[in-house]
Amino acid sequence: DIEVHSFEEMETVPAMAVDQTSESVTMVVNEMKAFRRDFIETQKDGGRSDLKSFWLRKTRKPVLAVLLVRKPGGERALYRGANMEVSMPTGSLCAERNVIGTALADDPGLKREDL
Repeated sequence: DIEVHSFEEMETVPAMAVDQTSESVTMVVNEMKAFRRDFIETQKDGGRSDLKSFWLRKTRKPVLAVLLVRKPGGERALYRGANMEVSMPTGSLCAERNVIGTALADDPGLKREDL
């Protein structure tokens, strides 16, 4: 279930233009661009967000994540997540765990292979 590879054994793929990727990759890239744009808009002066003053008060460095889920029947859904660095006993929550939790909260019937 878990494979461990050294850095030297891993194969890397050179960067390529988005239009040379699959439809799924294009969907994720476009959603990430939209998420970034929306995120920046909420952080402008006079915005309502307290993200930097509370939710990111340790490093003030946001991390954004997008997850593509393929539901049974072929339907696809995109989810967004961001890191949270609150000074509480529970600690921080990375963007990747957050987006997986968001997808599972939306659809508790998801399986790992759907992600």
